[in-house]
Amino acid sequence: MEAASTRNWDVIVVGGGIVGCSAAYYAARNGMRVLLVERDAPGSAQSGRNLGFVRQQNRDFRELPLMIGALSIWKEIEAELGCRVGWQQGGNLSLAFSEADLVSRREWQKRAAEEFGLDTRILSAAETQALVPQLATDRGVVGAMYTPSDGKAEPARATRAFFDAALAAGVAFAFGEPVTRMDTSAGKISGVQIRDRLYRASTVITAAGAGSAALLRKAGLDLPQEFVRATVARTVARPELKIPPCISGQQTGIRQDLNGAYVISVAGGEYDLRLDSWRHMRWYEATRKSNPDAARIDYLAPIKRLLPSRMPLPVADFPPSRDRPRPEPFRVEQASREFCRLFPGLADLEIETSWAGIIDTMPDVVPVLGPVAGISGMLVGTGFSGHGFGPGPMAGKVLADLAAGRQSLVDISSLSPMRFDKKWTSAKAG
Repeated sequence: MEAASTRNWDVIVVGGGIVGCSAAYYAARNGMRVLLVERDAPGSAQSGRNLGFVRQQNRDFRELPLMIGALSIWKEIEAELGCRVGWQQGGNLSLAFSEADLVSRREWQKRAAEEFGLDTRILSAAETQALVPQLATDRGVVGAMYTPSDGKAEPARATRAFFDAALAAGVAFAFGEPVTRMDTSAGKISGVQIRDRLYRASTVITAAGAGSAALLRKAGLDLPQEFVRATVARTVARPELKIPPCISGQQTGIRQDLNGAYVISVAGGEYDLRLDSWRHMRWYEATRKSNPDAARIDYLAPIKRLLPSRMPLPVADFPPSRDRPRPEPFRVEQASREFCRLFPGLADLEIETSWAGIIDTMPDVVPVLGPVAGISGMLVGTGFSGHGFGPGPMAGKVLADLAAGRQSLVDISSLSPMRFDKKWTSAKAG
């Protein structure tokens, strides 16, 4: 942990993922004195372990303004930060395997075009194959939804780039130890406790991913945040064969990375039962009924945590995490099967490595972003539900602007962390 020169700051950012690092960077650019706190290393959690999609396509319309705003950052990100992060604007392609699939995609495309002006369009099977000739459309593909303005980037590189830019802008950091407590007094945030040390600030931004809920609960906000363990795999590289768009199949997301390898992952993952899993069970009843395959419940998880792991550590492009969530081999097999079915010409590519990350999710699968009512100076950006990498830089900028007393550049009114608070929602409705 680096010793800070003082324990008094304008802003303390908790969490060194892409939201936290970008928030620290933009807050420093706003002229504020910033301390970034991370219990491990920048990008060591989900920000360095995701698929790397940067998509507007098929998002919940409540978070679409945030993502549209983020795209303007991504387009200039390498010039602004002065390094390569693997940004490529190759589009996003969501395959349809039935007429019902096409109907639902047309409905989303129509609203996205009318209300947000997106360039999303519906492709026939022939147009889909013309766009991606390597794709075997005889495997049930009847068409696709395509958004040319979407893109992709390397998660660990992008997160690290924001961290390095934050340092260059004057941000101080404290790594290697977790925040143990939020310090509040008279309805205001006053700082954070790291073991026996108190670091003071009039604004604290909590962007700690899966660690956010426990911290916020101690400060009086009980977010119904849960965690899903998602597995990702990477093939060996085939750089001579270019597939520009990110592709969503029936179950699997596919992205060709900067080195020509394919990063693949099945949507959903494992819900590892915890001792306090009962806490938010009621919030997720509707989600489990509507999408029972979103997460497989692992009832033996508490016992498995006590057993030594025999799985080798993954060879991946991010720093090691002290938690080391374990990848599930059967999820790797699932993703690999669909990848080989859709791209039979790439079926000989071996899986080079796999890893897992912890997705912090909310009951409505939409992030929480903004101020906490009743606690002046407390800002939150968490619960991105497995799709926070793309909007991450704009989420960070929004939080930095709010910390500086400015208005958000994009509409975040539907993302309030207070939407799960009965007293607040009742008062607002009244």
